Amino acid sequence: MRFIDGIYKPCVEKCKNIQDIPSVLSILDNGKAVLDDNRKCDRYIAFYGGHHFHKLYAAFASTNFRYTESKDIEIIDWGCGQGLATCVLIDYLIDNNINPNIVSVTLIEPSLIALNRGNNFTRQMLQSTSSSRCTIRKVNKYIDDLTANDLASEMGTIKVHLFSNIIDVEAFSLNDLHRLILASFQGSNRLICTSPDSNGKYRLDDFSDLFSQSCQLVNSASSDLPIYQEVFYFKNKQYERCRIGRCERQFTVNLT
Repeated sequence: MRFIDGIYKPCVEKCKNIQDIPSVLSILDNGKAVLDDNRKCDRYIAFYGGHHFHKLYAAFASTNFRYTESKDIEIIDWGCGQGLATCVLIDYLIDNNINPNIVSVTLIEPSLIALNRGNNFTRQMLQSTSSSRCTIRKVNKYIDDLTANDLASEMGTIKVHLFSNIIDVEAFSLNDLHRLILASFQGSNRLICTSPDSNGKYRLDDFSDLFSQSCQLVNSASSDLPIYQEVFYFKNKQYERCRIGRCERQFTVNLT
């Protein structure tokens, strides 16, 4: 796995000898902090990157991405952090021999340091694909500060919206986000929303309900079941199979 070997494990190696784990988790605000230096970025990936990978990989399996074969797609990664969701999606497509033409990736993130790292990681992952001319757009904003002008899109493309560990964050308006998507993305839109546990379930359900009230949802999928996969366990300083909680909601809407 390119993400595991090229992004996750190098950060684990940098951080694996950390002793004061509670202090690190507090600084990272249990994964919710806006990261302001490279050390925190490395630690975020080391502590949470494996969970991100397995949770997203399981979610992507619920979307039949075969329909994107040889078609133009746009990836929009909301609250992207270091672009981990985009990187895992690219990895998933490569591993499953699915070859869309990724025409653009839009990375939206308030931390400029994390955003620049996400840009670099995305370029690193794209090197293994045929989408060499993909445009990467960096939008250095909080979600509530976005306008339609920040979100360039083409009507004829398939849009894949990634919301990884962001919809459950209560710092922004779901209603405003819903209106922004309706105003900015014509055509086919696949929205994939994941949360680390059931605590954010109501926000994912509320977000889905907003679209079901304004559009017809198709190819919906959901799961609240945990998965069991191997990640680095800092307490024991080794990779172990562990329980990864998750909440997943995804659906497609065609916007005119």
